[in-house]
Amino acid sequence: MNKPPKLTIAQQYAALKRNYGFGETKMSTYSQIFWEGKLKSSPLGDEYLVRVTYKKDDSPKIYVLEPKELKLPEGKNKLEHVYDHKKQKLCLYYPKAKEWNDTKTIASTIMPWTMEWLYHYEMWLITDEWLGGGIHPGGNNLK
Repeated sequence: MNKPPKLTIAQQYAALKRNYGFGETKMSTYSQIFWEGKLKSSPLGDEYLVRVTYKKDDSPKIYVLEPKELKLPEGKNKLEHVYDHKKQKLCLYYPKAKEWNDTKTIASTIMPWTMEWLYHYEMWLITDEWLGGGIHPGGNNLK
């Protein structure tokens, strides 16, 4: 069984520009790209300024830049499903499950997963329960 080839930084850059051209896509070097723009969880959802950084041979990093502090449900003191609460660095998938690798475009995986995270975040604010499933960083509770 042939494994699909790894995508180059240029291919990732082109896919982001093509599919998410409303944001700003930059290539800082031939080994790193950045995308920054506003995303919504749904047509009725709030708008968030998001940054995606991707370095060759690493996994994409996703941050919510605005609002600077995401709201929390009453009684909660930290965000669900994040790697870093202060930096608002989102947890979109479980790396050990190999749901993402560099044969997949960020545009067709990470970007929709970010919007899905935003949707579950908004539902969490309403229900006080994280309904997005998954394994939380630092935990082992697959939902």
